[in-house]
Amino acid sequence: MTNAVLFSEPYYRDVVAEHGYTTLDLDQFGFALAGLDPATLNARYLCHHQGERFAATPVERRAVTTGFGMSGAPHMATVSHILKMVELQRGGETCQIVLGDLDAYNGKARTFSRVTELATQFREYAVRLGFDPRRGTLRTQVGHLPTLESMYLLARYVDQSDFDAAEEANHSYYASRGLVDDTMTFRRSMSLALMAADFIVLGQEHDAVLVLLGLDEHKYVRFAQEARQRIDPDAPLRADFSLSAVYTRMVNGFGGHPKFSKSVAGSSIDVDTPSIQVRRLLQDEPLLPEASVTYQLMCQLPRYDADRLSVLHGHCLEGGPRWQREVDELADYLTSLIDLWPR
Repeated sequence: MTNAVLFSEPYYRDVVAEHGYTTLDLDQFGFALAGLDPATLNARYLCHHQGERFAATPVERRAVTTGFGMSGAPHMATVSHILKMVELQRGGETCQIVLGDLDAYNGKARTFSRVTELATQFREYAVRLGFDPRRGTLRTQVGHLPTLESMYLLARYVDQSDFDAAEEANHSYYASRGLVDDTMTFRRSMSLALMAADFIVLGQEHDAVLVLLGLDEHKYVRFAQEARQRIDPDAPLRADFSLSAVYTRMVNGFGGHPKFSKSVAGSSIDVDTPSIQVRRLLQDEPLLPEASVTYQLMCQLPRYDADRLSVLHGHCLEGGPRWQREVDELADYLTSLIDLWPR
């Protein structure tokens, strides 16, 4: 089977250098967002692309969006994304969460009944985690005709080479395990095009759109950005809005897998993981923070701010009773999140 691309710091640096992103080192985040200071944003996210354009737009004219493929029940990295959206919404941002039922139906060839079931559960779960659908958008792709129409209109400005260039870093890893088509097939192209339309349609009513994703999905945003730039003035699509992105770090997968994955059994802590196993997985971890799934999860969760993460970094290096108490508290917290999943 194909070896995985590990989402290490060298990987991040290579992506940043190749694509011109701006790394968010502790002294490089130059603006606040949703009431979060730069230090907290540095701790929460890895990097952004043109985020300053989003921050410079009046708050009533901008929106944040993210989405989740309905290929399986959510793991804790996905849950942390929902919690980040809750945090941004409570901080005053207009937020959209797209439940990618059609994305999984085509991109991962899941059955329609399964993706519909998962979308219903995801929706209820996001609300239980604190997302307010009255103040933001929490929708499926099925039945959202403006996005489907935008996808069709956007197709005029996209070539097959654009789809081929948008393969994620570990596509061959998942393809070798039979989890996705080997090539950028028509159905996978449709899945990507619809994802791009999810971003573009939001820009029809907002002057700035900020996409929140993991860094492994940065090519999807570039795909949408490049397509938007090609829209001609005669098209019935607005192109004069900024499309920015903020990217999170990845959480290393268990069992040698490159990251937490909804499609790979045993790679993550998810909403079906028994509490005793949650505790065992978090305890059986290296004490080097950069290699510790436990510490990486702490960095992803809005539960911890920058000052707290700095302290936890030291505790992780030291090990001992202080770190063990923190691990136990995290296990209890993750178990409480798991208990909220609709059964």
